[in-house]
Amino acid sequence: MNPDSDAHALPPEFPREAVDAAELSGRPGTLDALRNIPFLLLFLGNVLQFGSMQMQQLVRGYLVFQFTGSFAALGFIALANGLPGLILAPVGGVVADRLPRKTVIQTTQLVNGLNTASLAVFAIFGLLSFEQLVISAVVQGATNAMLMPSRQAIIGDLVGRDRLMNAIGLSTMGQNLMQTVGPGLGGVIMTLLNPAAAFAVMASMYFLAFFFTVRIPARPLYANNSRRQSPGLRGSLIDLVEGMKYVAMDRTIRTLIAVNFIIVLCSQPYTQMMPGFVDTVLHKGASEMGWLLTISGVGAIIGSLVVASLPARNRGRLLVIVAIVVSITLVLFSSISNYYAIMPVMLALGVGNAFRMSIGQVLIQSYSAEEMRGRVVAVWFMQFQLTALGTFFVGLLAEWFGPQLSIGGLAGVMGVIMVGVLLWVPRMKRLE
Repeated sequence: MNPDSDAHALPPEFPREAVDAAELSGRPGTLDALRNIPFLLLFLGNVLQFGSMQMQQLVRGYLVFQFTGSFAALGFIALANGLPGLILAPVGGVVADRLPRKTVIQTTQLVNGLNTASLAVFAIFGLLSFEQLVISAVVQGATNAMLMPSRQAIIGDLVGRDRLMNAIGLSTMGQNLMQTVGPGLGGVIMTLLNPAAAFAVMASMYFLAFFFTVRIPARPLYANNSRRQSPGLRGSLIDLVEGMKYVAMDRTIRTLIAVNFIIVLCSQPYTQMMPGFVDTVLHKGASEMGWLLTISGVGAIIGSLVVASLPARNRGRLLVIVAIVVSITLVLFSSISNYYAIMPVMLALGVGNAFRMSIGQVLIQSYSAEEMRGRVVAVWFMQFQLTALGTFFVGLLAEWFGPQLSIGGLAGVMGVIMVGVLLWVPRMKRLE
């Protein structure tokens, strides 16, 4: 659809050159999507809110392990964060396809900011407890289930399909930048100040993200805005059922999501287990854990920048190969007990996870029908909730067998499955 048509006339503060200067410059480059001003505003908001989430993962996990000393408790807090999203993620997809995506993003940013600010208040008065962290994790998980489909689906609205891979690669790079900065910042604040200060910084980042999102155009600039919507609550349920049916019946989408879910379930629980792993295996504290996650974030930035520059070829095959490499790296990770020796492994994990996330997002959006994109993205982003479910079981296994055997064993299972996909699922290898 022509973005210059009257149906999608640009607001006066966004002249055509500002919306996509990259399109006028000829050959695309690695940072082209950031020259699109609406996407730049979305990018800045995403960076801030993801940075707050990364800080909260470190601080919340560290406090839970300090309160309980239990890997099972780490698994439980991850489940509390993930289960609401697992239930509500399909609803978030319907919301992304029925309501203005900008409004959804702004509302959830405010809710997350208030939720985090409440933890700062409890910490200031010495009232913070494990139970309050659980309640906050539930609220954050439910809110993010509403946020993530709209946050991802709006990218195509702002940049169009031609620069979708570049924009998603850069968006992932920005998130990974905060994976680099966020945990380290959280660990430093926890070490030098206190949990109250850390939660106050997190809340401020959510509110600043809201400020950037305010100036994003409310209407799609590139995507087809003829999304068919059935009226009322019954219509919402119809849309939900149609979305689930589309995911189940489209063979390409179904294969992509199944492969990604296997990767996530087997490879991502290690991130939630880090507080206990660092404490019991590496014998270090919050600051050292923050540095390890920072190193992983550096690798993720490198991986994201590479993905943003890749041509649109052989991405399905590349996704599976990267998953195999990640499984091998995680087995190596689980076998190391020296803090300094594990640093290069964390760098490699960051690169691999960034490749997996960026390529997977591009494929799922590229192969989704426009009118179904929000609902498909919602199902795709159930991976974060599945991480929580996997973490819960890994936490239980870690109580019995230790974190190293639990993390390494699950990674080995993933590697075997991905080799099977590479050999016997030709549909994945054909995806461009």
